[in-house]
Amino acid sequence: MSGNPTEVRLPKPGDAITEAEITEFFVEDGASVTEGEPLYSLATDKAEMDIESPASGVVSWKVEEGGTYDVGELVAVIS
Repeated sequence: MSGNPTEVRLPKPGDAITEAEITEFFVEDGASVTEGEPLYSLATDKAEMDIESPASGVVSWKVEEGGTYDVGELVAVIS
C-alpha cells in the first residue's frame, strides 16, 4: 500500500445521467475493504448497479446512504 488515499467519486452511469441515489453501503465507515469488493449500490431512474472498490484500505464515507448526489461528487476516501 502506498499510503496515498484514493478518492471514490460518483461515476457517470449513462450519457444523460447527471445524478444518482446511493441506495446502500456494503462496507461500514471505518471498516476495511479490498480492491474489487462491492463498496456501494447506486440507482438512477434507468438502472441500479453495484460499484466496486477501486483500492484496498479503510473506508471513510463522505456522503449519506439514501442521498442523491451529482456525478463526480466525492463519495468516499479509502486510505
